[in-house]
Amino acid sequence: MNIIITFIIYFLVFAGIHSLLATDYIKDKARMLLGKGFSFYRLMYTFISVLTFAPAFLIWLKYTASTPPVYSFPERLYPVIILIRSLALGMFVYASYQTGILEFMGIRQEKTKKTLITSGAYGIVRHPLYTGGVILLFTKMDMSLLDLTAVLLVSVYLIIGAFIEEKRLLSVFGEEYRKYQQRVPMFIPGINVFRRLYPGSK
Repeated sequence: MNIIITFIIYFLVFAGIHSLLATDYIKDKARMLLGKGFSFYRLMYTFISVLTFAPAFLIWLKYTASTPPVYSFPERLYPVIILIRSLALGMFVYASYQTGILEFMGIRQEKTKKTLITSGAYGIVRHPLYTGGVILLFTKMDMSLLDLTAVLLVSVYLIIGAFIEEKRLLSVFGEEYRKYQQRVPMFIPGINVFRRLYPGSK
């Protein structure tokens, strides 16, 4: 079987399981079955996510060099690309720190009271983890066909996930989140400045 198709199948299996386990329906079922043990659901979810993504990731690592090249940044652009990647990585790491990466992974128990974070990395874009991740993916110096396939699939999945997360955050924080949406762009830093200059633009 073509290695690209194999990767896509493995990734779609991961995406399906990952998305299913994140639904309220499955969470409610798990809450009833696990009782007090439900506090470890996030940790189990993280473990299953890593386990199901591993086959696709290993294929990506092993076979990327054997697929045709798509593009390669010229060496004169390396300093610019490195700067962009450094800023994206900084945003990603800082946003992880702000949200509490250990709580997100389920290693540390989540706080009972949820608070909306709107400062720091979250004052630049509403989804700095996704923005930073996508930038890092697309600024790989040498992009093979398997690289590009993986980058596109992961990016689309992250963007879809961000829109689903927006609905959940609206249901939790209501008007507070709606005002945050109006003030801070979703993915692209600085787009709110453009909107102020050109009020008719979307």
